[in-house]
Amino acid sequence: MITMVSTIANGGTYIQPRVVKGVIDSQTGERKEVEVIKKDRVISEETAKNVLSMMESVVAEGTGKNSQVKGYRIGGKTGTSEDGVNTGKYVTSFIGVAPISNPTVAVLITLYNPTGEGGHQGGGVAAPIGSQIFGEVLPYLELVKDNELEEEMKKEVEVPNIEGKTLKEAEKLLKENNLKLVISNEQEGMDKENTTVKTQTPKASIKVKEESNVYVDW
Repeated sequence: MITMVSTIANGGTYIQPRVVKGVIDSQTGERKEVEVIKKDRVISEETAKNVLSMMESVVAEGTGKNSQVKGYRIGGKTGTSEDGVNTGKYVTSFIGVAPISNPTVAVLITLYNPTGEGGHQGGGVAAPIGSQIFGEVLPYLELVKDNELEEEMKKEVEVPNIEGKTLKEAEKLLKENNLKLVISNEQEGMDKENTTVKTQTPKASIKVKEESNVYVDW
């Protein structure tokens, strides 16, 4: 299962699992890395991308919500199955990969016949353990949080001059520059076509990140 989800995270290319990453000679201190062996592509890159996106949705808004870690985009899938016929016992699991923007860590939690307060559903008892593991491992590996990475990747744009323009004109101009208009004391049903911008913050020509707010008074 780990190999399967790793293949998806690697864009559909199967990479032979290693038990040992490297060997250090205790006498000389010499380190020898165990070679990473890439095998064939087993699913298309498009399919891998789509499945990874579905796994992200499971964690963002589905049964895997309890595996979330603040700041990181995580993909996963929960599992619940009966352990035998009419035994009243269950096998509960969660498998996940993170961060979605740069898949680095894959985790599988399998619990046999869990009996705690969380019940026996994968989302209730296995996914929270995934969150704990990711929450420890991702910062330890010093992986940049997805929200910080997205912020870093945003381009800088120059704020246009919208003073003297109508609110409708200002909104259109800001949208063209990937900026957002925020109207002070906005009133329901106000006439944006005939209401003029008096002042703006930030001022024109100031450089800001894309998707930033530009506040106006009218």
